[in-house]
Amino acid sequence: MLKKSLSLLAGALMLASVTSCNKYKKTESGLEYKIVKDSTGEDYPELGGFIAFWFEVRNDKDSIIDSQFGDVRPAAAPIMEIKHKPSIEEGLMLLTEGDSAEFLLNADSLYINSYGAQRPSFLKEGSTVKMIIKVVKVYSKHFVDSARAVQAQQMAEFEAMQAEVYKKDSIIIQEYLKKHKLKGESTIGGAYVVKLKKNTSTDLFISSGEAVETKYLGKLLTDGTEFDKSGDEYFKFTVGVQQVIPGWDQAFQKLKHGEKALILVPSRLAYGDRGAGGKIPPNTPLLFEVEVK
Repeated sequence: MLKKSLSLLAGALMLASVTSCNKYKKTESGLEYKIVKDSTGEDYPELGGFIAFWFEVRNDKDSIIDSQFGDVRPAAAPIMEIKHKPSIEEGLMLLTEGDSAEFLLNADSLYINSYGAQRPSFLKEGSTVKMIIKVVKVYSKHFVDSARAVQAQQMAEFEAMQAEVYKKDSIIIQEYLKKHKLKGESTIGGAYVVKLKKNTSTDLFISSGEAVETKYLGKLLTDGTEFDKSGDEYFKFTVGVQQVIPGWDQAFQKLKHGEKALILVPSRLAYGDRGAGGKIPPNTPLLFEVEVK
């Protein structure tokens, strides 16, 4: 009899334990949540920090409506001041690295306040959705500030290098014009157009979005090495839609149909520090001879 009573007591305690684990807690604002896995992580998210996490959203029938668990990279969000409560932003502040949890959220609030979008029509107004969160990494404000400082330093060094390259390209272009006694018209970005044959029968210049046909010969401005040419066939492209290098998009708007010209392009309006195809070294200004149909 005693053995049977002890067995029933153990069963009751086990059921009580399971029931307790399945209960959701509430924050002061009314956010319902349940910690599914409480890891050994010590650092909670802080203002100015960052958090990376996997997530899944389910409707009130527990059907998956959005899941990021299968993506290669987790979602990431900066930790900012919480403007709306209860919210998933409030929930993230309860978790440390390695934690997983479930949150019950108002669908309208989640989509409007957190996603900045309208609630999908397949979700009922005022319905509840469940969001499952698995925290991958919590980055402190100090870490984020340090990373931004490194990025800012790298950007400053890159911009200084670009400025030096642009200065060098400009000198090369001006020396070429002076050496060959040419007068060119500059584009807004610093390419130069030297007209060899003008079309005086029209005042209409080629405009952005206009389709053109051209024959061309491309050379390195530094030593005259030929790297490309159209041959007998006309090359077709649309001006100003990034089908060609920026130098061309700018220069062709200085031309009219039926004109021939030289286009001198600084490297930043050509192939920059990448170069191209093994024929164009990095940071190399280019010279094109073009004939517009």
